[in-house]
Amino acid sequence: MSLRRRAGFTLVEVLIALVLCGLAGVVLIRAVLVLQRVARASNEATALQLAFDGGLGFLETELAQVGRGSAGDDLLRIAPDSMSYRGGRGIGIACRVDATGVVVPVDRLRSTRSPQPGRDSLLLYAGVDSLHVARDAWLALPLLGVGGTTCAGMPALRLLTVVDTNRTPLGSLPALPPVRLFEVMEARFYNSLGAWWLGARSESGSETIQPLAGPFAAGGAPFKYLDSLQQPTLSPGAAASIQVDLVGRWPGWPGGYSSRPDSAGRSFYPRNLVP
Repeated sequence: MSLRRRAGFTLVEVLIALVLCGLAGVVLIRAVLVLQRVARASNEATALQLAFDGGLGFLETELAQVGRGSAGDDLLRIAPDSMSYRGGRGIGIACRVDATGVVVPVDRLRSTRSPQPGRDSLLLYAGVDSLHVARDAWLALPLLGVGGTTCAGMPALRLLTVVDTNRTPLGSLPALPPVRLFEVMEARFYNSLGAWWLGARSESGSETIQPLAGPFAAGGAPFKYLDSLQQPTLSPGAAASIQVDLVGRWPGWPGGYSSRPDSAGRSFYPRNLVP
């Protein structure tokens, strides 16, 4: 067979094929990198939105029952980056009260968890405060123990405590007084690993701070407290609403754009937090 009749590629054809394959490879690699950046940006934007929702959702739940009463304000200490408050853990109707305990039927107690002596405390409704007619009178009592008992033949919890009958005669209490369970909590923004996080801890339980949401960008005052005239205040007794501003950063759309900030804010108006 003659050499002229053999099939094959010339050197020029081979070089052209290699160049085309190289160009296709570059385009493919660039497309993969763009897709990776898009996926990373989308994931970080989703994580940031979850952080916003988680932080604001926690505060909304915790502050829903914050209020004022003769037993003191539920807001205990406030600062631009932290607050201490009575976190509600349950509410019920007592069927019997004596000097050493409050009996609450199980079916009339709504709580997020079982009462914990030493960690939780009680607020017992004692009627209208004669010294503060506009406020209800709540007695702050320690929770010393929890035992089982019955009330009108139904299962009940006996919350062991100490009632000062000299200051509050048992006969002056309502027939079926409401009772609240609470623990002293702290919500705080703190710096860790070069970012800011929203954390919480039980002060009455002597816990260390635990992260709840983040990371967030530093700067500014996450907590703002306004009085009834919508003026800033740092007095727990004057605060009528709480504003929370969260700022985070995510990388933005790929293609040369720098990371850009995103933010979320919410104002809380606890129904019981009135002057």
